[in-house]
Amino acid sequence: MDNSELLQGLSDEKAAEYLRIDGPNQISSVNKFSGFQILLRQFLSPAILILLITAVIYGSLGNAHDALILLAIILPSGLLTFIQEYQAEMTMNRLRARLSLTVKTIRNGEEREVPSEELVRGDVVLLKPGDLIPADLILISGDSLSIDEAALTGESFPRRKDAERSDELFMGTHVVSGLAIARVVRTGSRTKYGELAERISGASIETSFEKGLRNFGGLVARAILILVILVFSGNLILHRPIFESLLFSLALAVGLTPQMLPVIISVCLSSGARLLAKKKVLIKRLDAIEDLGTMEILCTDKTGTLTTGELTLEKAIDPKDKENERVALLGFENALLQTSSANSVDDALLRTNLILPKRKKLSEINFSFNRRRVSVLTEDQELITKGAFTEVINLCKRVRVDSAIEDIGPWHTRLLAQNKRWADQGYKVIAVATRSNVETVDENMEREMTFEGILLLNDPPKEDAKDAFNKFHSLGINVLLITGDSAVSAGNIAQVVGLHSSQVVTGSEIDQWDDSKLLNVLQNTKIFAEIDPIQKLRIVTALRHSGKVVGFLGDGINDAAALKLSDVSISVEDAVEIAKSASSVVLLEKNLMVIADGVAIGRRTFENTVKYVRITISASFGNVLSMALASFFLPFLPMLPTQILLLNFLSDVPALAISSDRVDPEDLGHSRRWHMKDVGHFMVFFGIISSIFDILVFSVSLSLFDATPEELRSTWFATSLITEVLAIVILRTKRSVLKSLPSRALLVVCIIVTILALTIPGLGILQIFGLPRVGLKYFLLVLVLSTGYGLLTEYAKRSTHLNL
Repeated sequence: MDNSELLQGLSDEKAAEYLRIDGPNQISSVNKFSGFQILLRQFLSPAILILLITAVIYGSLGNAHDALILLAIILPSGLLTFIQEYQAEMTMNRLRARLSLTVKTIRNGEEREVPSEELVRGDVVLLKPGDLIPADLILISGDSLSIDEAALTGESFPRRKDAERSDELFMGTHVVSGLAIARVVRTGSRTKYGELAERISGASIETSFEKGLRNFGGLVARAILILVILVFSGNLILHRPIFESLLFSLALAVGLTPQMLPVIISVCLSSGARLLAKKKVLIKRLDAIEDLGTMEILCTDKTGTLTTGELTLEKAIDPKDKENERVALLGFENALLQTSSANSVDDALLRTNLILPKRKKLSEINFSFNRRRVSVLTEDQELITKGAFTEVINLCKRVRVDSAIEDIGPWHTRLLAQNKRWADQGYKVIAVATRSNVETVDENMEREMTFEGILLLNDPPKEDAKDAFNKFHSLGINVLLITGDSAVSAGNIAQVVGLHSSQVVTGSEIDQWDDSKLLNVLQNTKIFAEIDPIQKLRIVTALRHSGKVVGFLGDGINDAAALKLSDVSISVEDAVEIAKSASSVVLLEKNLMVIADGVAIGRRTFENTVKYVRITISASFGNVLSMALASFFLPFLPMLPTQILLLNFLSDVPALAISSDRVDPEDLGHSRRWHMKDVGHFMVFFGIISSIFDILVFSVSLSLFDATPEELRSTWFATSLITEVLAIVILRTKRSVLKSLPSRALLVVCIIVTILALTIPGLGILQIFGLPRVGLKYFLLVLVLSTGYGLLTEYAKRSTHLNL
């Protein structure tokens, strides 16, 4: 098949056939679950499995009543978890669809964009600078094509690709410069990138949030193991029935297990994702919300973030500082003819709509981040070079002054001063030079050129940039400006937006320092100018090695490496594909204020998740400790297994509303991380307070009221449920409970559960669970002890220095 046939592309029918045979073009790195899989997962969790096995044992021993009660507890819990996780999964699927990568292909002889997942063998793909290679390809044709293969090979420099050699382009790499047409030869897991991904799957770095959850799980597991062994062994020593003692021990274990934690996390994170989407922030994976919340340093560029992001050509001037139409025309022509890279400078020049001679391009020397210039050769053999001032002037031997050509020597100092003067005023200075009678193009021809003049472009600051910096300061986040622009330009814009630094560090200075020196400088420096991709990478690496949680905002090819290394990688919707692919957070609007909003939502999400953990584990620990101790001294079980499970279920209902709770402003002013030592201290301290009131229930009910086992259980059940609700309301804030009320949803649910708890001893509405109606004295006991618990817990919270 020749190239002309190849360039017709596949037919829709052939593409559909290959897609059916080979499957979608994707790496199985993102798990997507069906509704049935999510539902099944709820009933395969360890806690639910213990309950199901217990129900089966009850039923097999003829105790159908307790078996049905257990199932009545299990099913609502599992269904509630399913609903929340299913909604979270659907939310993430919608967000992933929004960010789906599209590829320009040729189908049925016509150009069209298709989702990368639908790319198949034989498809013809069109590529431009910044594009991510969507599959393994064979190059059909290419114009000065360079590919960054660092993702596969680790090589720092791009590799040239040649169509005559039928060079391959590999999935996961990206186009640095040039244009290309290529044919797909391998897709999905059959690509080299896919094979590598399969080998290293599961080797992702553990986030601080995941580490905290793992440590918390270990803490609970150890407590459960010790508890089950001690309670079961103690009851056997007291000659209690083995089966009854085992069920009671297992029920205590389940009671201490925060069964709703996965639901709470899913609810908090999916709720956060929806809030962020309304703020024009899309989350590619749910735990990235927590990453935002823990961020301590944000590295950002200047263009489009602090500024409007749209350069405009203010002036085109000659060496005598006079406005010069020839300089403007040369810059415009270079921008019009060059095809190696799309950039904001050329966009600004093309918007001037100048009229120029109809010259055709013979060839060009591509722009690269190392060269920082681009040259085009016109049909009348004039080479036009445009680029960074220092790069261009070093190529020049002559200068055009008015209509005369002079030696550049006497003008060199004046031109340097001219460049500095305009740069000091915040302009982006682009130099233009020419050379005549050039027959062939290569980098050796960029010499002995004539300096024509400079183009002055300006990108004004955004109106809300200063407000965004103030917001970051209030959140305790240190912002670093990292830009490729000049030190003076960076310093000027930083001063306008309120970013103050003792010095401006340049890339050339960083190259002179070792990592230790760089880290030391980073302690007091907030502005970095003239920075290349390798230097960005060094800055991010040094910050992370210092133990900081680092965010990086970038949208260009030269940001990809730093994005991949940062803790919080942030890009924008119109960024190049390699930048979006490396990011966990995508902004629909390149604006620092929306990141600040995202940080606040991330911290609120984290705080509410940790609230649930602290409060439920301390309340559950207190109740379980009381039951375990009481089982050794009472001639009957203080609470039946089904009652323990019901109490655990009902107390988790208000906990679900924690995801929508308010967070005090002081808790949003700094980043927080998990500290298991603090969680353990919190659990024991407030758990013991809960146990004190449990013991009072036992003492008063048995010693003063001569209660029956059923009356004690009913009274204690109600008291325990109310105290757990009070723990949620009181311990959710460091402030006085009267000065920091819960959200409306949490408050309503807490009131409903409290009313339900009071009707248990008052009306006996849960007699089916062995919780009968009791006399007025028991009802009053519940009210008195619950009030006492609330007052003591509020006092203890405000009198101690435990980390809430």
